[in-house]
Parts: sequence; C-alpha cells; structure tokens
Amino acid sequence: MSNSPYEPSFDRGHVLERMRGRRSHQRNPAAARAHDPAQRHTMIAEAAYYRAEKRHFEPGHELDDWLQAEAEISSLLH
Repeated sequence: MSNSPYEPSFDRGHVLERMRGRRSHQRNPAAARAHDPAQRHTMIAEAAYYRAEKRHFEPGHELDDWLQAEAEISSLLH
C-alpha cells in the first residue's frame, strides 16, 4: 500500500481530517464562543426567541423559554 494522498483509504475520517489540516474535535466554533459571555447571552436569547416563536409568543412562558434555551446552549458549548 502506498502513502499517496490520492490512494483511497478505509479510514475516511482520517483522510478528511488530513485534508482539513486539523482534527475535527479541535474545531468547535460554539466552544470557542463560550469564552465570550456576551456571545453566550446572545445565543441563549436567540434560542429563547425561537422557542417562544414556536408557541406563537403565548405569554407566561418567558422564564421557561429562557431556562430551556440556557440548558440547550450550555450543552452545545461543553
């Protein structure tokens, strides 16, 4: 088996990582933004807005929307 970059590989993930020049687990844009509290707040606000939009902005669920959005974003960032 040759080491040619054009040779097909059974480990496609490895080939794609080589093509990108870095490991995929090192590329997490959401985690990179986690260090910026303002960006995190914006992400939570957007997620809460979309939750409210899904239920046609029915009042009385704002805190639930925010808390669920916060949990969702926190799980994405960690």
